[in-house]
Amino acid sequence: MKLRTSVSVIAALLLCPVLTSAAFATPAVTAQPAQTQSELQNQTLPASFFGGVEQGKKIDYKVLDFVLRTSVLSEGIPQRSTVLEREQRYDIYRSYPLGDHFTALSANRFHFEEYQHNPEMRDVISQLRRQLSAVPEQTPLNQLTKNEQLAYWLNLYNVTVLDEVIKVYPRKDLAAFLLGTTEQPGLLSQKILTVAGVRLSLDDIQFAILPKQFPQQPEVIYGLYQGIIGSPNLPAFAYTGSNVQQQLVKNAAEFINSNRGTLPKGTLGFRVSSFYQRSAAYFPDFQADLRKHLATYLRLDEQPYLQGSKTILTNLSNYSVTDVYGTLPNTKGHKTAVQVAALPLGPVVARKLTFEQRERYHLLKQRGQTMQASQPSVATPEKQPAAAI
Repeated sequence: MKLRTSVSVIAALLLCPVLTSAAFATPAVTAQPAQTQSELQNQTLPASFFGGVEQGKKIDYKVLDFVLRTSVLSEGIPQRSTVLEREQRYDIYRSYPLGDHFTALSANRFHFEEYQHNPEMRDVISQLRRQLSAVPEQTPLNQLTKNEQLAYWLNLYNVTVLDEVIKVYPRKDLAAFLLGTTEQPGLLSQKILTVAGVRLSLDDIQFAILPKQFPQQPEVIYGLYQGIIGSPNLPAFAYTGSNVQQQLVKNAAEFINSNRGTLPKGTLGFRVSSFYQRSAAYFPDFQADLRKHLATYLRLDEQPYLQGSKTILTNLSNYSVTDVYGTLPNTKGHKTAVQVAALPLGPVVARKLTFEQRERYHLLKQRGQTMQASQPSVATPEKQPAAAI
């Protein structure tokens, strides 16, 4: 069964219950009217967003898990490899700006290309976002365990980013889209979510909810995918209450030991992602706390570079979208997309690519074929167990 054919089954599953519990049942909570941005500024976040129980209901992420497993191409073990610098700013097969050659091979990829051309697939992501946003209307979050809540907030954040980036794809450079300009706020600061009747932005989740609910746990930032190579990875599966803590540790190790997270060597000193500067609230004594945090996960052979640096420089970034094949920007709004798998691997591009990138090329080409190939059969909705997100 093709992935596109399976979308109708996934959509049907979205109508099933989202919460399961063998211990108790909780009556639905009536949603309150959404608050305006000015009202939220004058109020604290609901008490139901904080606290938790030792045992509680669990959110079923079967559908989200299926979507991610069929749409995410995992990077694997991080490498310190780079692409060769180009004589020209862009080349027809790949669109790596010269300044991004250190980080171009990093990060998991999401198959935005497929979603761009398929309205049904785009609608699945939008439905997942709506259902996740509605979970606290069924059960207050503080009636879940803290790990279950953490998985919830990370999945909601990531699905929202996917939903919004799909809308603007094939735009490649997402810096202004995410962070905004002097004329318009960026995606991260806009109040685009309504949870338990409260208008929220993605920044509210990152800076107001997670630090208060999970203090002194900077690892939570590695669950926040932002659609770009320079952000933590989007995993190929949904976070759950049982896997979230372990996976965040893995995400931290992957990010810190990849070029998009840190560059230990070089004449510029010990460089790290600008993502850390945006996440400075998690490191009160920024230089000292960040240094201690990085030392927990950095490879042993690179520890001397960290310890020998006087200052950690947060000047490493890559705002390119994490699509599979890459896009070609132009001066009229980034409307041109080029699928590399459809192009021959000619001698010009072959000379420019490193061994690792050639390996990636063939993996991506295979992925492009398997996206259209037969997928594991999915049972009809009436035979599926209660599933949701």
